[in-house]
Amino acid sequence: MRLRLAITAALVTAAALVTGSATTHAAPTPNPAAGSMDFGSSGTDLIGPESLFLWQNPGGRYIVVLGAKVGTLGQTPQILEQRMSKAARLGRTHPFNRIIVSGGDTWWLPVSEAQFMNIGLLKRGIPVWQMVNEGQSRSTVQNAANTVRMLKAMGADGAVIVTNGFHMQRAMKNFRDAAKAQKARITFVPGYA
Repeated sequence: MRLRLAITAALVTAAALVTGSATTHAAPTPNPAAGSMDFGSSGTDLIGPESLFLWQNPGGRYIVVLGAKVGTLGQTPQILEQRMSKAARLGRTHPFNRIIVSGGDTWWLPVSEAQFMNIGLLKRGIPVWQMVNEGQSRSTVQNAANTVRMLKAMGADGAVIVTNGFHMQRAMKNFRDAAKAQKARITFVPGYA
């Protein structure tokens, strides 16, 4: 545990040096459109329980964003905008934690909800290498089963589930049930959008 914290501190310090900031808490908020990463405390996500959870193991803890039905002409619903904004804030604050975007079918459109979220996160300053797609699920139960399978294969020990408040309790239950069914030792923490 101490080694992980030392490595995390070294990475954050190195990132601060690269961005020209002597301390991570004083780093200016970058322009998300420029694709910069935020190593500072510009948002409340840095002090929240989900942020502490992510800092404890950057390589083994993921940010999971649940999809939502896009409109028949590709319109992004407000709830999905909220989820992407929350995930992007977390992703910019925690650039060493990967983001899994989860969602499949988009009616008759030739792209998945996950692919729509890739574009939305890119626009919010998240680099493509930080994203992982789960584009097969058509429900929250399938989101959970498919994502837990991916997390287990990647050696994850935890994930922040990003969704809206009305959906969180059911989503957390689905993810915990999927982990239990797959005998995966993964801790899930809510990330309210």
